[in-house]
Amino acid sequence: MSLNATFVQVDEAELARLQADPSLVETLFEDESLAPPALTPLTKAMQDRVRAAGPGLLADALSRFDPAIRQELEARLGQTTSALAAGAGGDDILKLMVERRVRSTGPAPSAGARTVLSLDKAWHGVHYVLCGEAEPGAALLSQAVLGGVALGDDDGFSGYGPPRYFTAAQVAELGEALSRPELESEATSRFDAVRMCQLSIYPGWQPSDVECVMDGLRRLRDFYSDAAGKGRAIVTCLV
Repeated sequence: MSLNATFVQVDEAELARLQADPSLVETLFEDESLAPPALTPLTKAMQDRVRAAGPGLLADALSRFDPAIRQELEARLGQTTSALAAGAGGDDILKLMVERRVRSTGPAPSAGARTVLSLDKAWHGVHYVLCGEAEPGAALLSQAVLGGVALGDDDGFSGYGPPRYFTAAQVAELGEALSRPELESEATSRFDAVRMCQLSIYPGWQPSDVECVMDGLRRLRDFYSDAAGKGRAIVTCLV
């Protein structure tokens, strides 16, 4: 299974929703349609996690509530706290989650509203030719592929690190840096297949791969420029 880098443009309001509930981010990356996160059905893995862990977590939370509030919530869910503690009610919790997600989002965007970029397996090579390093650092261009602010505090749904985001202001700054006229020649001069293999730049490179990497860099530049022109933020993840 290959490791790919995917970037999705979102508006600032949607980014705020994702920051408030990072669990919504997975649906941005789960398939090619990239439907709105609150309207796409939860993935099977997410549903299984809710069914398995949700009842116990909710029972623990309810046990701390005022008895009157606890009874009201039990009535709404159709499960008692003791039943939840015993593992019942996973499907009921899942149903409430879906209803809340739909209500909180409002009307769905029109078809094709997402603007998406996949760098496929060129992502690490693009990162390297932008900054000459294997990992992201302090330099602005070293952030374009592997930087950003983490959404969530674990390894994320993909297991390759958490999804990350760039605000609209950061996107504008990166878009300007990526559009410098001399950037492409600088990046081409950094392509060194032998050195890149020594540094374990994924997935391994041959001298003939330079155009693949440069094509990825151009697509990344255009993607950032397009997002900046629309005032959008970007969410990215390795999947």
